[in-house]
Formats: sequence, C-alpha cells, structure tokens
Amino acid sequence: MAPSMPYVAGVEHREVIVRGLRLHVALAGPIDGRPVVLQHGWPQHWYEWRHLIGPLAQAGYRVIAPDFRGFGWSEYPPDEDFLKETLVDDLIALCAELGHRRVSFVGHDWGGWVGWLLCLRRPDLVDRAVLLSAPPPFPAEPTDIGALLRVPRLAYQLPIAAPLPIPAKRACLRLLGRMLGGRPPDEVEAYLEPLNQPSQVRATTLLYRQFLLREIGPLIAGRYGGKRLTMPVLFLAGRDDMLFYEELVEEASPHADDYEGEALPGVGHFIADEAQDLLRERVLRFLGVPASQGTLATPR
Repeated sequence: MAPSMPYVAGVEHREVIVRGLRLHVALAGPIDGRPVVLQHGWPQHWYEWRHLIGPLAQAGYRVIAPDFRGFGWSEYPPDEDFLKETLVDDLIALCAELGHRRVSFVGHDWGGWVGWLLCLRRPDLVDRAVLLSAPPPFPAEPTDIGALLRVPRLAYQLPIAAPLPIPAKRACLRLLGRMLGGRPPDEVEAYLEPLNQPSQVRATTLLYRQFLLREIGPLIAGRYGGKRLTMPVLFLAGRDDMLFYEELVEEASPHADDYEGEALPGVGHFIADEAQDLLRERVLRFLGVPASQGTLATPR
C-alpha cells in the first residue's frame, strides 16, 4: 500500500514520465509563472518545502517539487541507478518534459548536492540557485589537512549503506530520521512513513552506497576541479549542523562568478524544517521578490 500523501493547500500532484521512469511532482502557482524547482534531501520528499511552496506561488512562481527516483511517490528505477549525475539527468529531463528552458533552483542535502552538479553541467538551464547544507563538490587543496580530518564525520553513512536485513535497516533509518527531533510528530512521520516500504529502504541504501563506493573517489581526485559556477548562487548552512565547519560557507567562492554564503546560528542540518521563516526570507530576497509579497500563512 502506498503511503498517505501529506496535504498542503494549493498543491497539485502529477506523475510525469521522465526517461522511462514515473516521477511524482508536486506543483503549485500559476502555470505561466517563472519556474522554480525545489529538490528535497534525505530522509525527506517534496513535503520538505511545505512552508516555501505557498509564498513562492503567491509571488507568481510556478513551483515544481519532484521526488527523487525511488523516493516519496516516485517509481523505483529497475536499473537501481542512484548515482548523483543520474539524478541530475532526471532533473534536466523533467524540466524539458514540463517545457521549461530556464529555472531557478532550491535544493537541500542530496538535493543541494545534485543542485551543485546541475549548475556546473547546465548553466544555460539554471538562472540562479539556493543550495542548503551540502558542501560544494570542488576538490580540497592538497595542503588542506582539515579536509582529511573531517572525513570521519561521514561515518554515519556506513550503516545506511551497509547490506543489513530489511527490518534492521528500516529500524536504522527510522533512528537516523529522528534527527528531525523537535518537529511535531506528524511532520516527522510524514517523512518516515514512505521509508517503511522495502523499495525505499533499498533506494536509501544505494543512494549512500553508490556515493561511498563509486563517487567519493573521483570526487577527491578532482572530478569537478576547474569547473566554475556562472549563475548567482546562495549557499546556506546551519552552524549547529554536525557537518558544519568554519570554512564551509566560503569554499565555493573562488569557483563562482556571483556567490553569497551564510552560516546560520542556532540552525542545524534541516534548514527548511528548523528555520522556515528565515529560509523563506532568504529565498524570496535572492529571487528578487519584493518584501511585501510571498507572505502566505504557513500551511499545515
């Protein structure tokens, strides 16, 4: 049985066939509005953006919030390909399928990571981007000892990527999902309910396993070295995020033509859930929306 769909006022749900795969997309705002793509992270799905969808729609944007392949209400891919460049391919194809040749982009966690890659690959597609919590993919300097010392912080990914039995893995994922502590139980459960499905347990495992086994090596070796961000980029990171370090918000600056980074005091990893008012203000300002617009009440 499919998990119940959370409700957000004004949101339309569609299934779009993208590269032969059925992706679920939450849509809002005027059909002819300026398109903005909101890409979730883990353990979330489109509902991560419930506090941002309404204000963007009110400001005249066509909001497009897809679920990654295998997550939320999107189809699990038969080829079990969860490489991040593949997720970028999905986004590019989704924009083409919806008829959008130029979009703004907001992404968090893995959605932010995919956003960095999308900006590097398709500067013609991305008008401007707000990227949350995920560090940029540029290789560290050979003399940066701090980068090596931070590698153990990724140890939490090992049990996620490990080949555990489904019940054990499901319990592990629910425990990690509780990192959203402090949120109302119904909001946390809206994220965790889909992860009860074996396919989403498998999707989560491969999302992290393929990063650790197939992607992190080329990343360290400089796969994205020499690449440059040519569109305006705003990067936000919470100072209370366990992955935060002081140099983080300025790491992308030497690789960008128009870059703004900000560390948010008192905010952890899940910016859209922990600091929805702050995020709404930063996103609307960065997109050029007047302060008098985008002030809809927060949806349930």
